[in-house]
Amino acid sequence: MKIVIAAWHLKNLNVGIGRYARELIEALGRVDQTNQYEILIPHAEHPFPARPNMRYRAIRFPLFRRRFWEQTAPLLVGPYDVLHFPYDSCVAWKRGTFVATIHDVKPLLFPVLRTRPNLNSRIEQWLVGDRWKKLDHVITISEHSRRDLLAHVPLRPEQVTVTSLGLDTERFRPAEHRGEGKPYVFCVAGADPTKNVGILIDAFAKLAEPLRSRFDLLLAGDVCKRPDIRTAVEHHGIGAHTKLVGMVSDRELVAYYQQATAFVFPSLYEGFGLPVLEAMGCGCPVICSNAASLPEVAGDAAVLVDPRDSDRLAIELSRLLASPSLRDDLMARGLARSREFSWDRTALETVAVYRRLVG
Repeated sequence: MKIVIAAWHLKNLNVGIGRYARELIEALGRVDQTNQYEILIPHAEHPFPARPNMRYRAIRFPLFRRRFWEQTAPLLVGPYDVLHFPYDSCVAWKRGTFVATIHDVKPLLFPVLRTRPNLNSRIEQWLVGDRWKKLDHVITISEHSRRDLLAHVPLRPEQVTVTSLGLDTERFRPAEHRGEGKPYVFCVAGADPTKNVGILIDAFAKLAEPLRSRFDLLLAGDVCKRPDIRTAVEHHGIGAHTKLVGMVSDRELVAYYQQATAFVFPSLYEGFGLPVLEAMGCGCPVICSNAASLPEVAGDAAVLVDPRDSDRLAIELSRLLASPSLRDDLMARGLARSREFSWDRTALETVAVYRRLVG
């Protein structure tokens, strides 16, 4: 088979779909030496090793952005058996079977996340038409996301396959030595309001002063750019105990996971929840939301809480911070749970989808 993967989101490896694209392509190169791959990338630089059955083709248009790129780039590579967009989008013209990975249906469930129509989106709508008729198959990343897709969009059950995400255990692993700085509670999140980081700020502020004074709250990611987050920190008077570090590199992210006393992820909705798995892989005890796909990912290896109940989150956080034995138990459970997920398995399951569709 000739398989074309349009990897536009390699431009942004700090977001989940960028990480998914990179890890999937790396893993496909490891597990599949039979099929021929054409990896379309938006710039010449890429993180992948040379492989005999993988061609990395940089396609750049100086005056146009993603919507033009994704419609045009696949037309430049000739016929193919499968075209795979590892993110939620669609093409107007296809020369083979078309597959998209739809990570979640969050914009359908949370109106605040819906983008306003603009000229580009109207042109795309005019070109593509009914995108659900153009899609031959959808890959999604959890059983919860599959149920949501089938409930909200016109797809048949046989058109949707789950391939769970994985964990790079060479990168996300426990530290050999613990740091000596002040202990902290860690959270990494994007600017999306459904990440619900404000509830963590509320809960941290509710900790009893003798306990809270022993820890900092450390926030990373684009959530640090939100004015309401800074306002909440000031409102609760915890500025002296809160650090907003913003965007971090992969290496910095791993170090933050490794050295944290606890990782808290209070999201209202996740298609998967990769940070939970990354924290577990780094040996960090996890408290996370009991919403959407997160129980499916965390299993019995995390403390699950109602993401709208700051009082309960404060109670569970207090219990975890005060109990070394509970932290040790969650650490052991989390490490075992994280090893159940691998990118090689994700890639093998993805290749199985390609083969089934081409048949």
